[in-house]
Amino acid sequence: MKQTLLLVLTIFSFLFAEARDTVNVKLPHFLAINTGFGSALPSIDFLSGEHGTPMYSTLSLKYGFSSYGNNWKDYAFGHPYMGIGVYMVNYYGRMEDIGRPISIYFFQGAQLFNFAPNSSINYEINLGGSFNWNPYDPFDNPDNNIIGSSSNIHFSANLYYNWKMAKKFDLNAGINFTHFSNGARQYPNNGMNMAGAFVEFAYHFNREKPFPPKKSPFKIPDAKKQREHEIMFLLSNRNATLDTLGTGLASKYTQRNFKVLGVSYSHLFSNSHRFKWGPSVEFSYDESAGVTSWREVNERDLKAYDRIKLGKFSERLSLGLSMKGEMVMPFYSFFANVGYDFIHANNEFKRLYQIIGFKIHLSENFFGTAALRATDFSRVQYLFINFGYTIKVKPKGSRQLPNSPPTSLQYSPRPRD
Repeated sequence: MKQTLLLVLTIFSFLFAEARDTVNVKLPHFLAINTGFGSALPSIDFLSGEHGTPMYSTLSLKYGFSSYGNNWKDYAFGHPYMGIGVYMVNYYGRMEDIGRPISIYFFQGAQLFNFAPNSSINYEINLGGSFNWNPYDPFDNPDNNIIGSSSNIHFSANLYYNWKMAKKFDLNAGINFTHFSNGARQYPNNGMNMAGAFVEFAYHFNREKPFPPKKSPFKIPDAKKQREHEIMFLLSNRNATLDTLGTGLASKYTQRNFKVLGVSYSHLFSNSHRFKWGPSVEFSYDESAGVTSWREVNERDLKAYDRIKLGKFSERLSLGLSMKGEMVMPFYSFFANVGYDFIHANNEFKRLYQIIGFKIHLSENFFGTAALRATDFSRVQYLFINFGYTIKVKPKGSRQLPNSPPTSLQYSPRPRD
């Protein structure tokens, strides 16, 4: 999707600008090649039964920046790294009805568990835009009800073992889950979900400390214990499916998008450098809820037209309560919600919902997000953009910590030898 690709390139441009503006700094950076294999999850008939569950192989090329390991934040945040990649997937025997997608994505990762200076369990998150799909077409590709557009969102979560073989070489191996969909902007949109394994080989430039100590040589200050109030405003649009019985309609997929607006409030508890959690309330207005359509002949020109009627205003409102968790990095963070709609507008989806997204910290208190809301942990309701504001409340009697040096990923100059 154009919007997602623009977001990925904007993120990377912002981070690269931070690096470029730092004088006399040799950044630790790396090139990696990644190959994987696996199977699509047979969630619908098109991915199972007589069609067969698609097996796939992948190839990915990556370029990124890694941390120096020269201050406490690098250790507190798990030696984070980030960059941009190109991803290609081949579905064996299914290229005619699925396609051969290519993605451009932003990636971010860090250590979860450090067994030894050269051995750890890491995570990595990928977010980007994909294209070159063979989407649904009522004539040429009528069975493909997973993808309704040639460009789609690409999201992947990886868990892997990292082995630093030498000063410049790493070998990574792990498992991943990948999701493709268009955020319900064009139907059908059941989405493609995949699970598999991968092996990656990385070459590092300017990495002077390939084997950082297992424990931080720097004193890591206690995290600021505080509560945060987040207010967010949602803006999106989505397609809809229709009941065509007795309507004369040729397709159950509408040819227009409907507005989705919302506001949410989160009360988060921050007791560590890397994680936040707390309850959240989501209120939304979905214009597509309760919509009906039919084909009718216009008496003036005697031509048939598809007419659309919106549902009652009260049918378009939802109110849900969720639990939110957030993994924090200096410039950005990833978050996820699991919630339940007590007031439920759109019966096309179940009341239990999930949200997963990426947050960019534009200032100390102001932020923007790009996220997906889904049901059944697989079916996307819509892609949305949030803008929000954070109010931080410190406990009574808490003491402000002195300013500390930034992480390496903020590209501070290295101390001279």
